[in-house]
Amino acid sequence: MDSHACQQGPKRLSNFWLALTLLIAPLGAQAQIQTNAKSSSPIIVADFSSMTNGPLAGTQMDAPMSTFTVNGQRLWIKSEWNYQAGGIKHSLHQGSLDAPYASLKWSKTSCNRGTNNFCVNGPGTAFTAFNTSDTIDVWFVNAYQANEQGEILAFVHEERVGGSGGVAGNQEGKTRIGLAWSSNGGESWTYLGRILSAHGEPQPHNIQGLPYVTRDGYIYVYFTDTSGIAIARAPIADVIAEARQGNAGAQLWKKYYAGAFTEPGLGGNSSRIAPWGITHSQATYSTHTGKYYMALTFMTWGGRNTNVDLYESHDAINWSPSLSIADETASNSHPVSGYQYCSIADAAGRTNAISGQHIYIYCLKDPGVVPRNFAIYRWKVNLGVSKDTFRQSTDFSSSQGPYWWYQKGSDAGIFDLNWISSYWGSSTDWPRIWRDSMHPAPVEIPVLKWVAPKAGTVRIEGTLRDADITCGDGVNASVVHNGEQIYSTAIDNGDTVGKSLNIVRHVIPGDGIFFMVGARANHFCDSSRWDPSITYE
Repeated sequence: MDSHACQQGPKRLSNFWLALTLLIAPLGAQAQIQTNAKSSSPIIVADFSSMTNGPLAGTQMDAPMSTFTVNGQRLWIKSEWNYQAGGIKHSLHQGSLDAPYASLKWSKTSCNRGTNNFCVNGPGTAFTAFNTSDTIDVWFVNAYQANEQGEILAFVHEERVGGSGGVAGNQEGKTRIGLAWSSNGGESWTYLGRILSAHGEPQPHNIQGLPYVTRDGYIYVYFTDTSGIAIARAPIADVIAEARQGNAGAQLWKKYYAGAFTEPGLGGNSSRIAPWGITHSQATYSTHTGKYYMALTFMTWGGRNTNVDLYESHDAINWSPSLSIADETASNSHPVSGYQYCSIADAAGRTNAISGQHIYIYCLKDPGVVPRNFAIYRWKVNLGVSKDTFRQSTDFSSSQGPYWWYQKGSDAGIFDLNWISSYWGSSTDWPRIWRDSMHPAPVEIPVLKWVAPKAGTVRIEGTLRDADITCGDGVNASVVHNGEQIYSTAIDNGDTVGKSLNIVRHVIPGDGIFFMVGARANHFCDSSRWDPSITYE
């Protein structure tokens, strides 16, 4: 299909869509429908423009963003790599769970510098006071709020301790996890000192971090030791008391080793726990399930797939796979890209790694050595029994209906596709629908149709992006509710971040919502990731 035909497709086919929806027999209305989808499709909550606006120009988010509330106001503390000028910057934003970059409160460099580039006390920077004398690079990686009045404990990732590293093959040098304290709602911070280091002090070694959860009066933290992903803990009340006195309380922290928390946090031995992945992420405890959850990721380093996996635990020590959030092949991704720096927030707004039935997972999509385009994706995850959520990739089937229908469209009308081994397609042309993607033909477009089983308000979400970066000229896409176009967009070849759909509509039984992808000048290499979800609210 040529570009003009694709762009006009929804108008030219509207009569067919309307006629088809009128012929759909309504499915019986039900109070709630038990479904299979545990997570919505990802949507972009912060795009490249908002993440590099104003003082953030030339930066890229370089750690998980952490959220807390002060006097009812939701804030987000972040650390960025200044890839244009070098070094690390930090920012504080005010914004809702839907808009973590809504309003910039400040953007600052890490610290004032003294001899050997070490951080020293002084105003105008993110960290204005230091209990250490040999700190160079620090990142905020998580936060625990002591109260609503602005006392915040931050977990800090530190590299190049004592001037180590900074050379080819050993950029990180000696790495640590430390604590910082703010008594004014995150406006300024004191670096209290270090609480964790790797056993044996290897170089290079990235301690990563830092997911945390709370259990039985302790705060459990997860980091990468020489043994693998490891755990340490300390009594929460004692940690806060020490922080209020200006101390890190390093003696409070004990690593888990050989079945007990006995080894010192600084330099002690540790036992590896079951999961593996990048621990630049966060965790939570669900009061709904009584379980702990932690997100771990992989990038496309070394040609491996990029993924986001959720793990669960009954005791915060023994972990097992819970849910695959994202899994994409390296061959369809840019080098050194994928998912990293995942944060978790309670969908109802609670803080301190406590959540209910629903959580939001936020991950940076496609950070790179040479930043080109990146964004923050967000998934809504149901930790309980899934009801009234439909997602193409989860529900994908070799049978048509009753909710999802796999079709093709042209000026001649809309017709069902045929099941061919592992996808829906046509024996004579290229319109195809896979589990999480589509491919158009020259004169026909793939049409993924969802049929409403009952009346209600639904949220339609998804992100269209390129699934074949080797060639092509991009695609156009449309979403139609019955005969009305409710969304249209276009992406260029190589855009693996894409464009998001997040729309609320009212439906009645038998309504049809149609998702379509059309070619531009030609259809070569036009595979596009298009995995929408629809949830009754």
